[in-house]
Amino acid sequence: MRTLSLKLDEQSRAKVQAVASQQGVTPHAFMVRAIKSAVAQSEFEGAWGARAMLARANIEQTGMVVDGLAMAKYLKDKMRGRRSQRPAPQVLEQLLIQGK
Repeated sequence: MRTLSLKLDEQSRAKVQAVASQQGVTPHAFMVRAIKSAVAQSEFEGAWGARAMLARANIEQTGMVVDGLAMAKYLKDKMRGRRSQRPAPQVLEQLLIQGK
C-alpha cells in the first residue's frame, strides 16, 4: 500500500486525535475513514449531477415532464397506503400554460 503524506496544523491535529480517541480508533484509521467518506460523497454528487443532466437532455429531446404537484400527491397517497394512479407525462409547454 502506498503512503500519502498529510500535514495538519496543530489545532486540526488535536481535533483529529480527540475525535479519533472518542471513537476508539487511531487518528490514522479516523483519517482513512474520513477520506473514504469524502470520496464517496464526491462520487455520489458527481453521479447525481450526471443523472440530472441526462434528465434535462431527455426533457429537451422529448418535451415531456411530470407535474411536480401531481407527483407529490401520488407519492403521499402511496406512502399512506392509498390507491393512486401515477401521473402521466405531459408536454412541458402545455404544463407551463396551465400553470399561468
